[in-house]
Amino acid sequence: MLAYLDALVDALTVRDAKEVERLLTHPLARILPDDSRREAAGFINGTSDPLAAPLRVMQLRHRTAELLADDGPFFEAEVAAAPPRAPRAAPRSRTRRAARMQQMELPLSA
Repeated sequence: MLAYLDALVDALTVRDAKEVERLLTHPLARILPDDSRREAAGFINGTSDPLAAPLRVMQLRHRTAELLADDGPFFEAEVAAAPPRAPRAAPRSRTRRAARMQQMELPLSA
């Protein structure tokens, strides 16, 4: 799904009407939300602003990537079946520290 959304964002960004039409006839297009589909159709028809970015499709791609990155129980079988990835090297300038919970103290009277 992410590859499909990447291709759609790329086609919308360069205003390739033929590629957008092809992608909108793809079977994955049936699960696009209405606002994303209308935005893509607007780019094809020329009814949208020619300088506008495809924000709805970009937001959908971002939300989908966040959902697929979730480490919940639904994805455990897929993660277990996937080949192991090589660990990424930490940046030299900064190392990431573990987040600490800090309690906020508020006054009892206003």
